[in-house]
This record gives sequence, structure tokens and C-alpha cells, in this order.
Amino acid sequence: MKRTRVIVVLVAVAGSLAWIAAQGLSSNLVYYKTPTEILRQGSSAVGERVRLGGLVLPGTVRNVGHTVRFVVSDETSSLTVVDTGGVPSLFRAGAGVVVEGVYGRDGVFHADTVLVKHSDSYTPPRPGQTPHSAPVGG
Repeated sequence: MKRTRVIVVLVAVAGSLAWIAAQGLSSNLVYYKTPTEILRQGSSAVGERVRLGGLVLPGTVRNVGHTVRFVVSDETSSLTVVDTGGVPSLFRAGAGVVVEGVYGRDGVFHADTVLVKHSDSYTPPRPGQTPHSAPVGG
């Protein structure tokens, strides 16, 4: 009887810890939709706040005042993005991006946040060397 109680308590504790871990991980996952997924949704995607991910097509980046217009592609479909929130310094054509915003009735994705995928390589400065800023652009 005592052994059964211990097993029940251990299972309950393990289950609780697993549930807490799952909740913590699921809240940190960042899911985004591709241009193909948004275009497949059609009019049901209009007005829905989502994240859109893909590559910025070379030759499509246009700056007009505080607005940046560019095209994001997943190599199957492309979607024009208009951003009014400003782009990070690592933003460039050919880079991977995730943008947050809404798909409009005009067929354009209206973004207010742009996140840029950066290089995975990091080289720390040598001992006694002063760190320098990374080159910007491509």
C-alpha cells in the first residue's frame, strides 16, 4: 500500500513537471506562415495577424520615406510586403526574414515588425583585441 502511494506521487510529480516544461516550450515557439500558405488561405487570411517568413528577393527592396517595400518568397510563391515599422540594419536582399503584420485586401502584406536571420558564425576577438562592429549589408 505504501509503495503504491509513492509510485502515484512520483507519477503525479513527473506528469506535472512534463506539463510545465511543455507549456514553457510551446510559448517560446515562433511559427510563421510561408507566402504559399497565406495565398492558399485566400480571403480568410485578410486581416489576420500572422508572421510571414521567407527570403527577400533581390532587386525588390524599395525605400520611400519611412516605408520599405520588398517581396518575400518561399521559392514557390511570392508576396509583396510593405513595412512601416523600420527594418533592422542586417536587412538586405537575399536574407531570410520573418515579418509580423496583416495580409490586406489589396494582396499586400502590411508589416510592422521585421526580424532578420543573421549568420550563425561567431568569432570572438583574440585576447587583448578590441571587438569591432560586423560589416553591414551584403
